[in-house]
Amino acid sequence: MSDWVSLTPSVLAAGGAILFVLLLLALLMVRRSQRRHSDMLRQQIRHLDKELQKANKQALEVRSVMVGLGQQVSEQQDIILHLSERLKELENADTDGRMYSRASKMVKLGADINELIEECELPKAEAELMLSLQKKMSGREAIPPLSSDPEQRSSAGNQQRSARKPVRRN
Repeated sequence: MSDWVSLTPSVLAAGGAILFVLLLLALLMVRRSQRRHSDMLRQQIRHLDKELQKANKQALEVRSVMVGLGQQVSEQQDIILHLSERLKELENADTDGRMYSRASKMVKLGADINELIEECELPKAEAELMLSLQKKMSGREAIPPLSSDPEQRSSAGNQQRSARKPVRRN
């Protein structure tokens, strides 16, 4: 046993040294593993940073597109408003056309001036004009003749002027 006791301190020292070396190797391996893990995390962070930048660019593009679409929608609303106003104007203008069409039919059926004024809401002068035109078109009223020869008009005009002005002689 004495041999065993004498070997024990040296075995213990050797065992402690081996244990120390093993712990040191384990520590180095853990540290190397942590470095690899840390490098991998840095790469993931860089990759995620790039993805974030891409997403930010896309968000800016989407935002600018939305602004453009908003402007186009606003322009389209203005156009729709203008067209709606124009449509109302045309409907009102068409109402006037229907009014004159109705008045013309009434004149053909023999309506008098008061009926035109009341039923079609025409001013008196327009109602008289419509009645006069209808009479002329139906041949009940004489149409004054128009001369188409310019020489006859100029000679007739000269005769009328000379009849009005006395000729003076000195």
